[in-house]
Amino acid sequence: MSKIRIGLVILVDVLLFIALILIYQIDQMVNGTLYYYGLISDYGWLQPYYLLFRLSVIAIIAAIFMISSVELPISVFEDKD
Repeated sequence: MSKIRIGLVILVDVLLFIALILIYQIDQMVNGTLYYYGLISDYGWLQPYYLLFRLSVIAIIAAIFMISSVELPISVFEDKD
């Protein structure tokens, strides 16, 4: 496996991890800062928000694991001529 391919896999994992951190920051803003400014909790928007938040986090974590587990171990199966 080339070093460039390994570098790209690691770069994508880091970018997905940063996206995960940004999603948590948005959640903190909604659940903290916006309530301070008068945000009123209503199940009309709260339930879809939490559903999409959790699905986004699960999708990003699954992508990190799939990219790492599929791309990095390929060197085990390559011929070493």
